[in-house]
Amino acid sequence: MIAGRDGRRRRGTRVVCLLALVCSSAACGKSEATTTTSAADAVVVVGRADAGEAGAPRTARVADAGATAEDTILPAAGSEELAARMRHLVEAIAQGNADLANDVLFPRDAYLLLRDSPDAAKAWEKKVSVPFRRSVERLNKHTKGVANAKFVGFELGHSVQQLTPKKKDWKNAVWRVKGSKLTFTVDGKPHQIRIAEMVAWRGAWYVTRLR
Repeated sequence: MIAGRDGRRRRGTRVVCLLALVCSSAACGKSEATTTTSAADAVVVVGRADAGEAGAPRTARVADAGATAEDTILPAAGSEELAARMRHLVEAIAQGNADLANDVLFPRDAYLLLRDSPDAAKAWEKKVSVPFRRSVERLNKHTKGVANAKFVGFELGHSVQQLTPKKKDWKNAVWRVKGSKLTFTVDGKPHQIRIAEMVAWRGAWYVTRLR
């Protein structure tokens, strides 16, 4: 009789231990999953302009959880990377297709991060993206023979200034420049476009207002 009770106790002990082991494993699994998700959320993808392959979309990729000092550093002068992207802008104007110069346009995600607006996404669309596309289309329509345009060079404007953060404006001290010059030829004739405004983001200049 005693031996029977002892046997049941031992079996009961084994069941309790087994349950404890299962619960412990489940808890560990949950902890690891939570850590992984948190780490994924914290990943910062720093994207420079991607020239892409022929026919591939050219975009400036940005994903971030918050602005840092590196986001608003002043770009180096005479950047070859910037000249390459400005060449894309000439191609966009020549073909009347603003998508060819997406890597020149100030990134939407950066605008959402740096702009003090109740609806920054809508503001980017209205004030940056749509006007840029319309300007490209107008330049294509009103520049005779523009289909034969060839990039010559790009000169950054001289009025570079760091803006003071303001309510309903830029939340960070971004760098801005006005009056930059884009030069190209059409059938050998020189043409020049003065770019109204560019703003720096992570060491590179982007167009916020083309005309």
